[in-house]
Amino acid sequence: MEDETLDTYIRKMEDQELKGLLLKLKNELRRPEAAWEPIKQILTAIRRKNSAAFTEISDLILK
Repeated sequence: MEDETLDTYIRKMEDQELKGLLLKLKNELRRPEAAWEPIKQILTAIRRKNSAAFTEISDLILK
């Protein structure tokens, strides 16, 4: 996971619902005026769906 990015993580995701949430998150993070509340809602949904994925993407986002 050393060279992994959010994009590569999303590409290898097989769970379509989780992949959709991750794509929404990626799009929200790339907005010039990204607001915290929508990001928080998406992250909460990801954590509820798959807490391991939440931990993994948290590390990727913080890079």
